[in-house]
Amino acid sequence: MHGRIRAIELWRDHGLRAPVDLRRLTRALGLRVVEFPFRGRVKEVIIDGVIGVRPGLSRAEFRWLVAHATGHHLLHVGTSFYLESWQWVNRAKAERQAEEFAACLLGGPEGWRFSAAELAIPEAKLPLVADLTAAAISESLPPLMGVQMGEG
Repeated sequence: MHGRIRAIELWRDHGLRAPVDLRRLTRALGLRVVEFPFRGRVKEVIIDGVIGVRPGLSRAEFRWLVAHATGHHLLHVGTSFYLESWQWVNRAKAERQAEEFAACLLGGPEGWRFSAAELAIPEAKLPLVADLTAAAISESLPPLMGVQMGEG
């Protein structure tokens, strides 16, 4: 839930609207996004305020990975690398939180109302956005108050 709350706080504090302008937001947060030719399974990494993203991804996947890495930056300070096998529980929790953050950041408080194309996110991520943003409304999270929505 912490990821959801932090994402909605960004909507409120930065006057965000769907689709979120990630360039403006990452700049405001002091982050820099660069392409990096990762090999293997790695598609994104954030180190010292620099988000490296594999080139050649779709716009939607690129945006999701930048939002995901931003979540790690804001939620998991100092936990960028997991080198020991016993840390899998912490890594799984951190990954889940970063995914929830990305869903709520890119979807906003009313993400359930939008299509994947309108949010510029991967189609496969839309159910997560819809579930989390609808759940936030049903749970009446206080940070939803005072957030303005874009046209949708």
